[in-house]
Amino acid sequence: MLTKPNTCASSSYIWTKDKVASLNANADSGVTYALNKFADWTAEEFSSLLGMKGYVPRNLTDIPAVPKADISLAPQTFNWCSQGKCTAVKDQGQCGSCWAFATTENIESVYSIRGKGLPTLAPQQIVDCDTGSAGCGGGDPAQAYRYIVQQGGLELEQYYPYRAVNGRCAWNSAHVGAKITGEANGFGGSEAQMAANMASASGAPYSIIVDASSWQFYNGGILKTCGHNIDHAVQAVGYDMNSYWTVRNSWGRGWGESGFIRLAFGANTCSMRTEVLTATV
Repeated sequence: MLTKPNTCASSSYIWTKDKVASLNANADSGVTYALNKFADWTAEEFSSLLGMKGYVPRNLTDIPAVPKADISLAPQTFNWCSQGKCTAVKDQGQCGSCWAFATTENIESVYSIRGKGLPTLAPQQIVDCDTGSAGCGGGDPAQAYRYIVQQGGLELEQYYPYRAVNGRCAWNSAHVGAKITGEANGFGGSEAQMAANMASASGAPYSIIVDASSWQFYNGGILKTCGHNIDHAVQAVGYDMNSYWTVRNSWGRGWGESGFIRLAFGANTCSMRTEVLTATV
């Protein structure tokens, strides 16, 4: 993980404190912002995290849909991470590899839910080897799933450690920790259907894409006000149908609610229902 020197005494830090104070003064009810690990990052440095800038909406009709679950039978609240089906919160460092993390995290969870263990997989492999994307310069989970199918699997991170920079592809089939057959569209036409699908016997957390341009200093609460210019990929892991989606980020546990953010349910908050995908195994 990349680190930056502490510049908290600088005039830019004073400006940041004023910005955070302004955000709190105008925040959605219950949402708080704070000086965090990004307090001394410039706008350009923060933008480097957002690996889907300029996203062009995809035609998802060629991606099969997950089976529709009965909404009336879905629990009102649900969270896969609370059930031990997620690996630990990760940190992508100063590299626009969010798309690789969202893909990797989904596959880890799918493997666990399907009784195959909970592997910690290698986003660095996708960064280095997926020639259909641009590594730290950005990519798309939909493309990453297809790369993994074509490559023949995803290595365990212990053999292909994360470095937060672009590197030469060093894929080794002997170290594969997961294989997938493809990806599926989990949205189903409404957020209630998406939630029911997530919590069903064939469900899983989803990789989703969002507008995270306003998330830099998020500290907690249910975010309701958000933009709709896709620039980031994350993992939707749970929900409360009366209130929010629980979303796992890849900015470390020192950001947000121990690495998570809550987005208002039923309002396409931050365009979170644009691309809702899960691996098939």
